[in-house]
Amino acid sequence: MFVQVCYKGGVNALDVQELADLLKALGEVNRLSLVCRLCECQTAQNAMCLCDCCSVDPSGVSRHLKLLAQEDVVSVEKRGRERSYSLNRAYVANRLRDLANQIEYQQEAS
Repeated sequence: MFVQVCYKGGVNALDVQELADLLKALGEVNRLSLVCRLCECQTAQNAMCLCDCCSVDPSGVSRHLKLLAQEDVVSVEKRGRERSYSLNRAYVANRLRDLANQIEYQQEAS
């Protein structure tokens, strides 16, 4: 876990790279818009249902969703040719919470 590694004084380069990749995936406005839209959904959504939340065409939405899936931000369910996406809420929340805890911990330790 990112926070535990940093608390011990050494930063695990793999954990830092994984967190950087997650933040990079979330750092693009259209991908973040897709994540925010999926936050509102209780069920998996196909790419066409998500097109209205950002300013790219359906193929662009699919590319953004593919990158989010590579970073484990979203899960993909395949049914024939259709793919449905859902937010990996616990994973994303835990990673961001770990970073926030690390920031807060460093502030208190100073």
